[in-house]
Order: sequence, then structure tokens, then C-alpha cells
Amino acid sequence: MREEDIRVAVIHPGKFILPELGEDLGRYSERKLSARKIDIIKGARVASYDGSTVELSNGTRIRATTLIWTAGVKVNPVIESLDCGKERGRVLVNEYLAVPGVNGLWAAGDCAAVPAGNAGEFYPPTAQHGLREAVVAAKNIEATITGRALKPFTFKTLGQLATIGRHTGVASMFGFKFSGFAAWAMWRTVYLLKLPRLSKKLRVMFGWTFDLVFGREIEQLITVRDVQGLVDRLARVRARTNLPSVEQTSEAAAALN
Repeated sequence: MREEDIRVAVIHPGKFILPELGEDLGRYSERKLSARKIDIIKGARVASYDGSTVELSNGTRIRATTLIWTAGVKVNPVIESLDCGKERGRVLVNEYLAVPGVNGLWAAGDCAAVPAGNAGEFYPPTAQHGLREAVVAAKNIEATITGRALKPFTFKTLGQLATIGRHTGVASMFGFKFSGFAAWAMWRTVYLLKLPRLSKKLRVMFGWTFDLVFGREIEQLITVRDVQGLVDRLARVRARTNLPSVEQTSEAAAALN
């Protein structure tokens, strides 16, 4: 496979990518990705995908057999059946992470809309918030059982990190913004610290160290799911082009014989 046979395109509806990190870091990421021959298409959304062609909201059509969808966090469907207040599909809770009007029901993480202090504002459903919400919710449940005072959830975002490949990253931490290898190294350090168990940390750390020294192995593991996905994709292609299936071809050959 030659490099010119591969095209990677990033579709983003905004004016710049990574808007959570600010325009400066977003523009920096665009320049780095563009230098690596990655197409950045902004101001458009993916309207449809039929397995071989991506159609954008501006009418652009891109031939592609691989689509990576990053549309954000979706609330678990079980939340829809709950008879309680909701905010954009998430369970609306008070500052103690309890659901108003439903005794004994608490929510945290991706499924909860946690008020952030100002009216109409909510904490983002990120890991650094969800982990801390879970601790506060557990302590408030215990406090309710033992009759102690509840503790409201308050938290100031520590920052955000992103890796953009090739030992390069962008970071916004404690009011400071920086990029390059230092941001990438910090992203990996935070990721490593969040892994459970020492054995897991050591395995990942050794793998990353070998990756820095020797480079990555080019390999692919084919699973049953991959094979089924390929069969389904070929079926969609045949349906669009009216090509006969394998069974139909075999039957036609048998009839001719």
C-alpha cells in the first residue's frame, strides 16, 4: 500500500478543531495535521454514509470505506424510561447529585445533568468530573442513611489534553496553554496514572518505551466481527450496483452446465 493511496479527512462543523482547548491550540493542531497531509474540512457535518460514500451537509461527497464517528457522549437508552426531570436527555439532579422529586434516586457521570452554579449551566460529562461526582454521590448516599448533612458537588476543571499523533499534543492546564512534545508527554503521564493496578501501568509503560525506541509494528488482527463487517459491506455494494450475489452466481453457473 502506497502513501498516495491513502486519504484521511477530518470533518468538523466549527471554524477550527478542538474548540474546547481554544482557537490558538485548535489552529496549531490544524497546521500540524495539514502538514501530515490530512485534509481538514470545516463548517460542515456528516449528513449520511452508505458504506462507501460520505455525504456532507454542504453537498460534498467523499469516497471512504472507513468512517470513525466521534459525535460525543450519548446517554444510555435506559434513562429515557425514567419518570423524572431531564436536561437534553440526561437526568436532572440538584447540587447534591440527588434527583428532585424521586426519593432514593441519585445520578452521576454521563447520565446526569449536574448544575455548575450559574443558572442554566451544567458540568461537562468528562472523566475528571464523573469520577469526582461518583465520590460525592456515594458520600451523600451514606450521609442520607446516617442522618448527616449532605455535601454539594463543586469542582473547577483542571484542564484538557489532546494528542494529535507523532509525539505531539496540545494542553490547557491551570490557565496555561502549551503544545508539542511536552503536552504529549503530559497527556501520556495522566493517562498512565489513571490506569488501574500496578501491573497494567508497567505493561503500558514498557510498551510506550519500546514504541519510542523502536517504532510501531505494522500489524492487523482479523476477528470474526471484522469478517462479518466486510460481508455486510459487500452486500450493500452489491445492492447499489445490482451485482449478483455469490449464491446467485453459483446457481447461474449450475444452470448453464
